[in-house]
Amino acid sequence: MTDGACAGEIIDFHTHVQPDAAEGIAFQQRFGVAQPRYSGTPAELLPLMDAAGVRRALMVPWLPAQDLLDERLASTGVDGKAREAHRREVVARWSALNRWAVDTVAKHPDRLSCLVGLDPILMRDDEVVAEVERGLAAGATGLKIAPLFLRAGPDDPRVAIVFEQAARHGVFVLSQAGAHGYGDQPDWGNPSRFEAVLRAWPTVDVQLAHLGMGGEAEVARLTAHYPNLYAATSARLHEIGQPGGWSPEEAASWLRRIGIDRVLFGTNYPMHDPAAFIAVIRALPLDDDERERVLWRNAAGILERATARLRGT
Repeated sequence: MTDGACAGEIIDFHTHVQPDAAEGIAFQQRFGVAQPRYSGTPAELLPLMDAAGVRRALMVPWLPAQDLLDERLASTGVDGKAREAHRREVVARWSALNRWAVDTVAKHPDRLSCLVGLDPILMRDDEVVAEVERGLAAGATGLKIAPLFLRAGPDDPRVAIVFEQAARHGVFVLSQAGAHGYGDQPDWGNPSRFEAVLRAWPTVDVQLAHLGMGGEAEVARLTAHYPNLYAATSARLHEIGQPGGWSPEEAASWLRRIGIDRVLFGTNYPMHDPAAFIAVIRALPLDDDERERVLWRNAAGILERATARLRGT
């Protein structure tokens, strides 16, 4: 398949679309994007997808819930009653974001898919189960966690409920991953922390965002042993060819070490431009089959498996 033929098949498997422009800009500014180029709304994304030749985008509903709870407690105190009230408020906000995501997918079923965002540390087990069942029944296709912001690793017993639910429903889990910490938190999303999960839940496809962000060697070690592990290019391709980043040749080598059949194309829009990320993939020294697998075939396979399992076929 040529690059031109690939254009209409591309799947962006990691976007942080937001309900409105104000929330999209605030989301980016929280993470250091002082003057966002994009607002991150569906109305903005869909034309960008058309222009770049992206057939489908995966929306990843997510909140830094523990940080939000801390901010609320800082203004009201940390007694048990106040904490529970604020915990419920943050959980309700996350639930609303998940509902908005599935409602948005229902309006654009041929272009958008979404996950159910979860914080199994902040949420009680029954709340996690209810959120998963509600979201998947309404059209979500997988689950999302961010260990770095859970303040707990994926191998923490409290996080097991997420993988239990993924196995029960036959869907995949997308997780933040990286070899570095955040603020005063350690590297909860280090790829090495996923080995126990991969071993315990062999039927659950697990996706590590950002190619493991500094932990690529560990990702490659794990993909060699666990067929249910994938890694996405989200928030990484803009570094290629830049000072301190990989050369195109080094990037292609790393994708092959991880496994071309295990790499998923993702952007992290609105922080990054889908068209620019696609251009990077097309410029890498990959053959047509490798490029096709990365740009859409690997992601299509994961979506098809999840959809078939959800339908019971």
